[in-house]
Order: sequence, then structure tokens, then C-alpha cells
Amino acid sequence: MADVHGIDTLTIALAAGYQHLTWANGTMSASVGAFASDQDIEDAIRNAQRLPSVALIPETSKGTDMSVTGAKFAGLNLKTELRAVRTMMDANNAKMAQAIADMKEAASAHGQLADAVASDAAALKADMAEFTNGSGE
Repeated sequence: MADVHGIDTLTIALAAGYQHLTWANGTMSASVGAFASDQDIEDAIRNAQRLPSVALIPETSKGTDMSVTGAKFAGLNLKTELRAVRTMMDANNAKMAQAIADMKEAASAHGQLADAVASDAAALKADMAEFTNGSGE
């Protein structure tokens, strides 16, 4: 994506289930889903820039190779950032699963406490009925 002006300043922030992309020193931005593919991200950036989409099919070069300063770094940096976001999402999914398990355990304990209180109330009523002949007087 070396043809995208300012791509070397690309940053990614995860918020509200979306990846918010900014580049060109914050003057350009786009958003994609949290699990968007590399192609989805590239399409979003190109759509924001009004650039034509480029297929991810590698071109065969004829002649000598040419290097664009910063292009390789931007691509590697983007992949590193995406891996970090995916790792963070996986860690948060594990935390959420544990939190839900803890809540289920607490709800079960609450139900057991309610059963114990109901049992004690029934026993107390039975004791009171014994002394009052069940008439409540």
C-alpha cells in the first residue's frame, strides 16, 4: 500500500468492537470490524482515499527490484498491530468466560441459600404450629 499517502503513520485502536484506523498524521481515518481481514482493512483504507482496490496477488517483476522506503515497515507494523489486537481479544475472551463462570457459580450459591432459608422457614412454621395447635392464636 505504498501508493497510499501517509500510510507510514498508520495506527490502529480497538474500541467498541471496531478497529479504528488513522493515517496521514491523523487526517485520514476508517473503521473495520474487530476481526477484519487484511484485505478488508486495505479496502477500507483505499475506499477512504478513493483509490482503486488492488488484489493481493503478487506481481512478477521484470528487471531489477525496486524498494519503497518505509513500505515494508508499514506492512510489517500493520501485521504486528493486528496480531497484538487478536491476542488481546483472545485474552479478553478467556477473562469473559471466567467471569461468566464465576457469575453462574454465584447464582447457584444464591439459589442454594434461598433453598436453605425456605427450609428453615418451613421448620420454624412447623415448630410454631406445634405450640399453637396450628391455629396461629
